Amino acid sequence: MRDAVLSYIQQYNMLSSGDRVVVGLSGGADSVCLCHVLWSLRETLGISLCALHVNHGIRGEEADRDERFCKAFCENLQIPFEAVHIDVPAESRKSGEGLEACGRRLRYDALQKAAGERGKIATAHTANDNAETVLLHLTRGTGLQGLCGILPVRENIIRPLLGMTRKDVEAYCKHENLDFVTDSTNLSADYARNRVRLEVLPVLETLNPSVVDAFSRMTESVQADAAFLSDYAFEKYKELKTDGAISVSRLLMLPKSVQARVLKQAFCDFGGKDLSAFHLEQLLSVCRNGGRTVLPGKIVARRRADRLEFLKDFPKPAPWEMPLKMPLSEEIVKIPSGVLEIQKLEQKDLQNLHKELLANAVDCAKIKGSLVLRSRRPGDRFESAARGVGKTLKKWYNESSVAPELRERFAVLACKDKVVWTEALGTAAPFLPDTNTESAYLLTVRSEGENHAE
Repeated sequence: MRDAVLSYIQQYNMLSSGDRVVVGLSGGADSVCLCHVLWSLRETLGISLCALHVNHGIRGEEADRDERFCKAFCENLQIPFEAVHIDVPAESRKSGEGLEACGRRLRYDALQKAAGERGKIATAHTANDNAETVLLHLTRGTGLQGLCGILPVRENIIRPLLGMTRKDVEAYCKHENLDFVTDSTNLSADYARNRVRLEVLPVLETLNPSVVDAFSRMTESVQADAAFLSDYAFEKYKELKTDGAISVSRLLMLPKSVQARVLKQAFCDFGGKDLSAFHLEQLLSVCRNGGRTVLPGKIVARRRADRLEFLKDFPKPAPWEMPLKMPLSEEIVKIPSGVLEIQKLEQKDLQNLHKELLANAVDCAKIKGSLVLRSRRPGDRFESAARGVGKTLKKWYNESSVAPELRERFAVLACKDKVVWTEALGTAAPFLPDTNTESAYLLTVRSEGENHAE
């Protein structure tokens, strides 16, 4: 078996001469076997070895027994040893994770800390663990990535025993007279993985005694296909990415499996982690139909014209309102996007006003009541002179591609719940100056640092 493990390590370039390797040592047969094999190969591989045991604070005296066993095992082989104590139940309650998921996360955190920036982490996953993982993925619904099972190498984590079965491990321990401890929770059917190990795999072995090896062959084949697709998608991603966004039309011309991988790469590049199938479908829907969606990590994906953009989610501003004292003359009012400058113009001034400025002028005589500056409200309607129709502000903003994070910030000038003017769209048709206008208010929005009339 030692030669088989050495061959597997070399096949996947797991280790190089001079590497420092931290072995995750639980005291069970798998980790004892791994630690002993690497210890016996340390000179051949040119590596230094140490072991880390994590006491999860779950099994009381049994956990303390495991820690004592691991320490004695390492002392006998003169392997540097460290034990880390973690209160998994307390952290699980705090984080809301299940005990298994929380324990796994904290265990890997401890291993990474022990390994440092340059060290390698060796875990004792076997071919049986790989088969169990694939079966669990299948029960939850999975794609190609889930069928890849456990990878032999992931970043600085290596699995030298992944090509070996549990029977191989037990035979090695027997041949080398290696004692090990048994975690009583491994015999409990309360955990999903244990049920697969204790109930599902034995049934499959009656159909094919070599079913674990069959799973290994399958995952090895699928991993090669998945790696090719990932590399291909990465090249396409580089072609589609422009100015921090993705061309949607070109993305949708790709096969769907490549689309998903391109979107995952884009999301990760923005700082996100892996996307679930649900979030990927939401993201593809945005690409096809427009709009926006909030992804894990409060990252927003939105489509604007032919661009798919990612941005940090902006908290929705609180509604705001600011009554204006009438009559208006010359006003400078602070608003969320800067300042609003209000100038009163007479008829002769309006005649020389540029068309674009005139679109932001309000006929004084058409205002029948007090004015208020405020954020938009549900149901606000705006009548466009250019289009000759009235629609909700929400629809106008959608059609005008106004960014969602700006919509609640834009100022609305209203008179008795009627929208007179908006920062994004200008003056509503019923309030625009005409040939009979004697005076009007000209509204100009400027950034706070910009020069304006005093």
